[in-house]
Amino acid sequence: MTSTSRNRIYPVFLPHEGCPFQCVYCNQHAVTDSSLKKSSDKGLLSRFDACFGRLVEHAERSGIPGELAFYGGTFTALPEEALKGLLQRVSLWVEKGVFTGIRFSTRPDGISREVCALLREYPVRTVELGVQSLSDQVLQESRRGYSAKTVENAAALVRANGWELGFQLMLGLPGDTRERFLDSVSRSALLRPDMVRLYPTLVLDKTLLAKWYRAGSYQPLDLDDAVEWAADAYDIFGEAQIPIARMGLHADPELEKPGNILGGPYHPAFGYLVKVRWWRKRVDRYLEKEVQAHGGVSLILHVSSPCSSEMIGPRRSNLLHWQRRWNLEHVEVQGNDAIPAGSFHSEWGRKASVGGRRRRKREWNPGEYPDAGIAVNRCADSDSFRLE
Repeated sequence: MTSTSRNRIYPVFLPHEGCPFQCVYCNQHAVTDSSLKKSSDKGLLSRFDACFGRLVEHAERSGIPGELAFYGGTFTALPEEALKGLLQRVSLWVEKGVFTGIRFSTRPDGISREVCALLREYPVRTVELGVQSLSDQVLQESRRGYSAKTVENAAALVRANGWELGFQLMLGLPGDTRERFLDSVSRSALLRPDMVRLYPTLVLDKTLLAKWYRAGSYQPLDLDDAVEWAADAYDIFGEAQIPIARMGLHADPELEKPGNILGGPYHPAFGYLVKVRWWRKRVDRYLEKEVQAHGGVSLILHVSSPCSSEMIGPRRSNLLHWQRRWNLEHVEVQGNDAIPAGSFHSEWGRKASVGGRRRRKREWNPGEYPDAGIAVNRCADSDSFRLE
């Protein structure tokens, strides 16, 4: 597991700052409860100064050093005075040990040799690229303004400078299909980012995507399809041992206000649903090979305790699915902390009524279903600061 996934993150949101234009799907006002109006250089720095002291105090009280992260805009496209001002302010507190380094998100076309030369003067640690897709057709239809080659070049520059690399991908963009999305995921895995974030495309009010949606020219994914696509992506990145830092948008009262989300697969527990689906598909693959030898019997699945609720699913949905699909009498999940995360053991038995009690003939299956290398981690970013 990479250090990226373990870092504490102290986020500061700069809604729309530095962005060359408003993306078709973007409404930062709905997502961050902040105005889209851009600041002057001095205005941005003064707003940052107003909240930065509180963030430093919070980090010092916590006693847990972590990265100071700039999200919500295109960080490297900020005017040079503002960019240097922010970097200089944070650098002082990195030197004091309050923060471990600087993290930021930016567009792939916001990374160049000149930008990297400037960034090398500061304690930059992680660069998250808003890749969104590696399909040129999807990028074109979504009006992103760059190609997959731009992403590859930006990733190479980040790597060449020794920074950790993060990818942000979206599913269900205009022009997207399941095949194109999973191809983007596979190509992303080949570029070896240190972490990935997956976001389903939502139709937010006051966006160009909302206009297309109302006109009938764009149809968002439904929740079930989005979960299915993301579960396959989760599997691909897991096999590549690339941690997924987050799946789905943070639940936010502003985002959830009536009228903000017009369509699309929003769910406050989207990541949980993806992991539930991943376990369902994973056990299905196992049962497809094994169930004929044990048909019509009971099955106990032993899994790492933290994974048990994800394997069971909401309202025992996975257990019911396996019973019905594979004609099993009984399925249950038991937590076992000795089993590595991402793995499970199966225990087959036959049920019979003896003396009014149900007995199970235990047949321990010594074959452990191998660990897929899944490493899904939440970034500790609940204490966020927005510039308003």
